[in-house]
Amino acid sequence: MSTSSSLPESDDNSETWRDSRAPWVKPAAPFITISRECCSGGSALAQLLARQLTASGPIGTNWSTFGGNVVNEMLHAHHLPDDFARFLPEDRVPEVRATIGEIVGRHPSLWDLVQKTNQTMRQLARDGYVIFVGRGANFATAGLPGGVHVRLVAPSDHRARFYAQRFNVTSDAALVHNARCDAARRRYVTTYFSANVSDPAAYDLVINTAHVPLAEAADMITAHLRAQAPAAA
Repeated sequence: MSTSSSLPESDDNSETWRDSRAPWVKPAAPFITISRECCSGGSALAQLLARQLTASGPIGTNWSTFGGNVVNEMLHAHHLPDDFARFLPEDRVPEVRATIGEIVGRHPSLWDLVQKTNQTMRQLARDGYVIFVGRGANFATAGLPGGVHVRLVAPSDHRARFYAQRFNVTSDAALVHNARCDAARRRYVTTYFSANVSDPAAYDLVINTAHVPLAEAADMITAHLRAQAPAAA
């Protein structure tokens, strides 16, 4: 008696389909953004991280830091005068409220220049191995793979002591300075990203530098970066 299998015959292409692999995709290059309360150590941490990651990373890889100098990168890329940088402060009220276009009659508005700065940060982030300090960089690069976004905080009196000692001013003057600086940075992020710079959900790590030394903070960030992209970092 002949029997017939109830199983369907194998499709000639089934093995090919089964063995197919997703096309190889180059891993995203790593980058770091640091948002910070005034005098919480953002610039010092960025420099420390850049040295540490360059020394321990793949041979030939150099990490760079970008703070206010990212504006200069944007101006050079768009062939605009260097002195336009003074119209784009992050931590104080701009020198003018009118658009640059209204002043000189031919250049982009302040809004457009900020958007060009954001585009510059996104391109630098795609290239990787960069550390951004401020400028709402975590919001500008939101959605790009490979990024670690950090927020530095510390009690106001702790930050005031640092500023007072460094610039030889009174504690009261330091408190006023830091409060104005923080307010200006909040305005910058609110104005250009419609976001709250203090929102902890916008960051991978929120670090209190009054309790966590910068060297320890650098180790924490490096460990998190390598956990995300061990080969790249």
